Amino acid sequence: MSLQEYLDQIIDQNIIEKILNPNKESFPLGDFDNYKEIPIEWTKNININDFEKTYLNIGRFEKYIFIGMGGSISMARIASFINPSKIEFIDNFDISTIKNTKEILNNPSTAIFICSKSRNTLETAILDQIITTNKINKFYIQDDLKDKENILATPKQTGGRFSISTHLGILPFYLAGFNLDKIIANINKANKDCKSNQYNNPAIKIAAILFHNYKKNKKLFSIYSQNENDYIADWIEQLISESTGKEENGILPIKDINTIYPLISFSSNEDLFTDTKINLKIDYSESLFYKFQILMYAISIFCSLIDIQPFDQPNVESTKITTKSLLETKNIDETSFLDKSNLSALVKEIKENKGIISLLIHGTNIDIEQKKNLIKSTSKISSEDQRVLIFFAPNYLHSMGQLLKGSFKNIQNLVINLHGNEDLNIPNSLYTLNTFVKKQGYSDHLELIKNERKSLYFETNYEELMKNLNNLIND
Repeated sequence: MSLQEYLDQIIDQNIIEKILNPNKESFPLGDFDNYKEIPIEWTKNININDFEKTYLNIGRFEKYIFIGMGGSISMARIASFINPSKIEFIDNFDISTIKNTKEILNNPSTAIFICSKSRNTLETAILDQIITTNKINKFYIQDDLKDKENILATPKQTGGRFSISTHLGILPFYLAGFNLDKIIANINKANKDCKSNQYNNPAIKIAAILFHNYKKNKKLFSIYSQNENDYIADWIEQLISESTGKEENGILPIKDINTIYPLISFSSNEDLFTDTKINLKIDYSESLFYKFQILMYAISIFCSLIDIQPFDQPNVESTKITTKSLLETKNIDETSFLDKSNLSALVKEIKENKGIISLLIHGTNIDIEQKKNLIKSTSKISSEDQRVLIFFAPNYLHSMGQLLKGSFKNIQNLVINLHGNEDLNIPNSLYTLNTFVKKQGYSDHLELIKNERKSLYFETNYEELMKNLNNLIND
């Protein structure tokens, strides 16, 4: 079928109506008990009165730090790129970053936001315990008002990656200097444009292109932003992975590549929709919210076309449960499960057999430069036929984790725990930060195996891992 025929199919079946009024013809229930539970609050228009009074009191500080994981922190990351003097974030366990953040918080003109809808996200809770002890100017963005003071409530059912029209999405941009009226106008305009069952609906165009390539067995998509440091590619990576990566299905997004098609790109060029390329024009203004809202509709429509529930993330939750269980279980020795193979030889062997390799890195002593070096090395040993991808915990657990455990079985996962020289105590806890990270890595390995994925577990250090990767580059 041609792209036009897939456009016709979406229009003829009025799939946008199925998204707005979910039933058994829309998509499977997934983890939900009934179709009334399906979270579509994000498709509703919003009012400035729901935000303006709350934000007046918050806007008095000089700097704002957001702590969170996955979709709950993704908009704050983008806002930090746009205005780094006002907005910072932390979504990792790098000890040097944690220490720097604690120093910044000593300034009374700094406010901090703990971004966890349930207030039970384990990694976020740990960072809160370590970093924000005795911090007065602390706010919680969550889905209820248990403590009432310093709480910004978000809709309970709206998942983090679909939360751009809540405080998780709007607040960091407002504090970065964006106009609240314009943000809301862009969200509401996108809602109007995307709810029409017409060919000029931009979400329908994007969904048709995704489905057209998917039916041609092109399930690897390049995701690229003109500025690779703006974190936009990270947000769309999570939106695609967590929404579509279920039931041996979905799309695998490959970030920071603009030479391989199909391609979803973000640039200063005009919007473009072709058989193999989607370009969305961005200018780091309030119009970002229009583009992001369109993409959420497009991915929802695409999931309906491939019969996947877009709004749950069962395999992300499963790793959290296993991690808690391992932390409560004594006398578990992960080293007894270590793969004894030479890591470099293993990667080389897999690479020669083609396919996709993912390096899933856990550790507390990996700074930004080291991450960049690892990313650069893996990109050099990748080719169009043999992909070597790298992801860093805890981020990937909340972004690619769903896809890795729920979709592509042909990915060879290497879970790697990197030793370091430093550790941190977690207040009111029986374990240290390094212990938690190690248990978390091993938990993900167990969940991959349970889901019949290819996974091997290794322990090494940064220097040794870089040496192995560089040996492959020089082969």
